[in-house]
Amino acid sequence: MINMTMEDFLLWVIGVPMVIIAVVSLLAGVKHYARMRSMRQQIVCCRICGYLCEDKSRNKLSKCPECGSMNERGKSRRLG
Repeated sequence: MINMTMEDFLLWVIGVPMVIIAVVSLLAGVKHYARMRSMRQQIVCCRICGYLCEDKSRNKLSKCPECGSMNERGKSRRLG
């Protein structure tokens, strides 16, 4: 027979599942962040007409299907 105090028993019954839930939720959050980041990198906003399009290529510049202008991926660094 294993000798355990009530505090030890409650620690095992409540504490261990809480740690497992915390680790699983942390891993799910990291996976969700990575998925959202890759989705955000595929969406390109035209800087001329504002059209949003999905571009799965890895090119740094993509052509807008609406107005034909070339657009860089990522946030705009222009000041005006």
